[in-house]
Amino acid sequence: MPTSDFLSVLKDVGALREGHFQLASGRHSAHYVQVAQLSQHPALLQPLLEGAKSKIEALGKIDTVFFPAIGALPVGQQLGLALGKRAIFTERNKNNEMELRRGFEIHAGERLLLAEDVITTGGTLKEIVGMVKEAGAEIAGVFCIINRSGKDTWQDFPLICLTEINFPTYAPDEIPPELAAIPVYRPGTKTV
Repeated sequence: MPTSDFLSVLKDVGALREGHFQLASGRHSAHYVQVAQLSQHPALLQPLLEGAKSKIEALGKIDTVFFPAIGALPVGQQLGLALGKRAIFTERNKNNEMELRRGFEIHAGERLLLAEDVITTGGTLKEIVGMVKEAGAEIAGVFCIINRSGKDTWQDFPLICLTEINFPTYAPDEIPPELAAIPVYRPGTKTV
């Protein structure tokens, strides 16, 4: 789907927001995409994920879709459904660290597709890569709904996305005056 059409879908469901946002990466932006607003409409999201299936299958064998909760939870679950694969996730503990719970396990030799809703720097994914390596599993690639990174790889892994959106982001000491004049809102669940 062309980016302009995808942006229209995001606007229609209230997922594309404007204001002053501090992203999970710690950077600031005048735009924020709340993918959960799209995810609450599984009938809209599922065909989009099905459309990405051939690109994902080009990565080779995938055993499991692996993703961090909470933002990637509906995306990862629906992606697992689209691919017909097991889907497992991590959760934050009381120390704000990602961990596997609920009896989920990563097995030696498994090929995992990491999934995320939005990638800017991929900081949350970095938190779960160690779990994959520790288990002796392999990362086949990374999938996200929205790629804000401007790159087609993440940590040297192939990165597949539904769309790329390159809204400018700013370090805390680079915020333009017009953005600094707007009260900052911190969406998401990750503590910076």
